[in-house]
Amino acid sequence: MKSAEKLIIIVCFLFQGVLCREFSISLPESVEALRGLCVLIPCSFEIEEQYDEELQTNLTGIWFKDDQNNNNNQVFNSNETKENEIEGEIIGDLHMKNCTTIFYSISESDRGTYYFRIEAPGKLKYTYKSSSVDVRVRVSPISPSITLYKEDQGEVEDQNEVVEGTSVSLVCSAPAPPCLLKPTTFTWNFLSEERRQEQNHNTSFSSSQLNFKATHLHHGFDFTCTATYQQNKNISAQSSLTLHVLYAPRNTSVSASPSASVSLSSSVSLSCSSDANPAELIYTWYRENGEQIGTGNHLTINTTDSAQSGLYYSRAQNQLGDHSSSVYLDVQYAPRNTSVSASPSASVLLGSSVFLSCSSDANPAELIYTWYRENGEQIGTGKHLTINMTDSTQSGLYYCRAQNQLGDHNSSVYLDVQCEFLPLTLMECSIFTNSLT
Repeated sequence: MKSAEKLIIIVCFLFQGVLCREFSISLPESVEALRGLCVLIPCSFEIEEQYDEELQTNLTGIWFKDDQNNNNNQVFNSNETKENEIEGEIIGDLHMKNCTTIFYSISESDRGTYYFRIEAPGKLKYTYKSSSVDVRVRVSPISPSITLYKEDQGEVEDQNEVVEGTSVSLVCSAPAPPCLLKPTTFTWNFLSEERRQEQNHNTSFSSSQLNFKATHLHHGFDFTCTATYQQNKNISAQSSLTLHVLYAPRNTSVSASPSASVSLSSSVSLSCSSDANPAELIYTWYRENGEQIGTGNHLTINTTDSAQSGLYYSRAQNQLGDHSSSVYLDVQYAPRNTSVSASPSASVLLGSSVFLSCSSDANPAELIYTWYRENGEQIGTGKHLTINMTDSTQSGLYYCRAQNQLGDHNSSVYLDVQCEFLPLTLMECSIFTNSLT
């Protein structure tokens, strides 16, 4: 070998890619497309320097699928528009050795191995057989991911739990195919007035951020984010996140069984319920004077005294706070302590009148009063009775019966009819009195 030839070989070896370029291509090993959408194939190539001048001519980029040696496997030609098996375009500048390509409306049959070929009107015609790109096709889109963040505290990792009143953000992220005509859009099923949505788009993913203040109404709510990819047709995927909000007891209520109106000497069962999270609550019962009378969400009270009427409170408590509710127990009983009074006196002069009054302690206090003589004769009703003394035989016991739905109770007074004209007997006094009239 001549010395000059040896020198050229040595120089080419030392400066390979600069003075002695070879055909080469840079492709990703694989790209993934969603059925019905587009796929972007980053691509750049190199040629031998002897063909550099042809880069200034009308260049054609061609893609083969699965077999680079068979022209029947050609699926795309940049100089053709209608006869290509795959709709697409080379968005790179072939004159700058950029063969980046977009294929549109990918179908499942488009999955496979793709090879690139460059052609010029002259001698530059080369298929890059050494490297290929594997196009994978997904039937359904990748579901977006939802991440919960607390204000100024970062990502929440503890079972998506937040305390009521906390300002939170939900971030929904989804892959962003760079070839889409429009950016990915996001919609949320949560549309409260206080919400604020922000969307972010870059070359690899898009996201939507939902900002709001957590309340008890959000506990157990499924926040659903839908990502929509817009191409010739819209394709959507969605994900959900269930929010767990911790809050103090609320809507506390107390019930009485069988009723809050309870008969004396019977029992009543009180129950307390409250809405809270955590739901493990401490219940405390107390009277309106502050006296604690029990714990637990149930309390049985045996009514032995009418003084047990009144408000009964239950306080429900967890580590976040407490809330109270009450019920009024009305202890009811039959009439008692019935008494009868006579005015002006139980000693009544014949020919005058006496005013009787009856009173009784009872609950309910709406009583029926009945007056009768000791022989059982009913002589009146109502709380008051006026008797005109016209006969000496009207002396005797006068009874008042007080009655409600729980029972009755009697009391009596003895009326003593007297003669003003002593020493006449009552019989004589009655005859004398009548003669005067």
